[in-house]
Amino acid sequence: MLRVNPDGRTTPADAAVREEQGVEGSAKKEAQESGREWLLAQIGEGARHCKAIEAEFGKNPPPELETLIKVHRVMVLQLSSQKETERETIGLVTALMRPVMEWARLQEKRKERELAQEKYRAQVAAQKAAIQRELEAAKADGGLTPETLEKIERELRLM
Repeated sequence: MLRVNPDGRTTPADAAVREEQGVEGSAKKEAQESGREWLLAQIGEGARHCKAIEAEFGKNPPPELETLIKVHRVMVLQLSSQKETERETIGLVTALMRPVMEWARLQEKRKERELAQEKYRAQVAAQKAAIQRELEAAKADGGLTPETLEKIERELRLM
C-alpha cells in the first residue's frame, strides 16, 4: 500500500517497500489505478446520463407508470431474445423495476386515504347541515326547550 504524506509526497520507507516489491508491486498498483479510473469513468458517465435526463424532464414531464411498465416489458423481451444475455441481467432489470412498483403502490394508498378523508368530510358536513336545519326549524316553531336547544348547539360545536 502506498502511503502519502499530507503534502502529497511518498515517504522514503514507502519507496524502499516499492523497490522490494519490484515489478509485481507496480503491476498491482497499475491494476488498481486502472480499476479506479474505470470506476470514476462509470460514475462520470452516470452523472452525464442523469444530467441529460433531468434536462429532458425540464422540457417534458417524466413518464407515467404505465409507460415505465411498458419499457420494462420491452427491455426484458429484448434481453430474453439475445443469446448471450445472462439470467442475472434480466434479474437486475426486474430489480430496478421494484422501486417503481413500490412507489405506485404508495401513490395508490395515498389516493385511497385522500378519498376516505374527503368522504368523511362530506359526511360530517351533511350531518352538520341536517342538525342546523333541525335547529332552524325548531327555532321557527318554538317547540324546543332551552335544554334541548343548548344540547344541539353543543353538538354543532363538536363537529
